[in-house]
Amino acid sequence: MSRPDADTRVLLRQIAARLTAERPQHPMRESLRAALALTFATRRHGYGTDRAARAEELILAHAPAVERGTTRQQYAAELCQAAGGAR
Repeated sequence: MSRPDADTRVLLRQIAARLTAERPQHPMRESLRAALALTFATRRHGYGTDRAARAEELILAHAPAVERGTTRQQYAAELCQAAGGAR
């Protein structure tokens, strides 16, 4: 897969920061991955906009699937990697 665009990189890093800040040792879930993609895309681009829908699609395309046993902190590191590495 190609490198995410600048907007998607920002959103991936914002999601990673949230996961690290809130209950980092708790398990990460696929349902949370989807919910965070929707939440962060909507916050950035507005509710019901085409741009928010596209941003959500791109987040989900670049955010890796959640593997069983992964913590929120571990997944945050994966998101930073998907965004092009730590900033």
